[in-house]
Amino acid sequence: MRLIIILCIFLLLVIGCQSKEDNFIIKEVSSDLFTLRVEVERVKKSKIKIHTELVYAGDNSIQIMHTDPMVVAVVGDRLNRPGMVISFVGIQKTLSKNEVYSYDKDNIINLKPEDSILYAQSVFTIESEEKKINLDSEINLDEVN
Repeated sequence: MRLIIILCIFLLLVIGCQSKEDNFIIKEVSSDLFTLRVEVERVKKSKIKIHTELVYAGDNSIQIMHTDPMVVAVVGDRLNRPGMVISFVGIQKTLSKNEVYSYDKDNIINLKPEDSILYAQSVFTIESEEKKINLDSEINLDEVN
């Protein structure tokens, strides 16, 4: 009897841990030497948590200037992409070889029933040049359990 109880508790823990692992998704979009990584985690049925990072894959240090927030994330339906408000205040950061940079705090978003897509965008310039990089990502929220 004791063995059966221990086995049941073990199975419940294993099943609980597996379902916990499935409640997030990571999407990446790349351009040249930069990758925008967006991690979306389902906190509750109507809430998601978003963590964003910019990954620099170059060999030499480079200075970027980005917006505030560095990554704008909004939710909406499949037909109409909502407007994104970007304030280009010029926050400077020097990135080293293979550096992962996260400027923004994790964001909690309350979802409405019609919200089905997360739109994420990062806009920044390189080495104070006019070379502007715009990385866009769309994440289907149905993929996040």
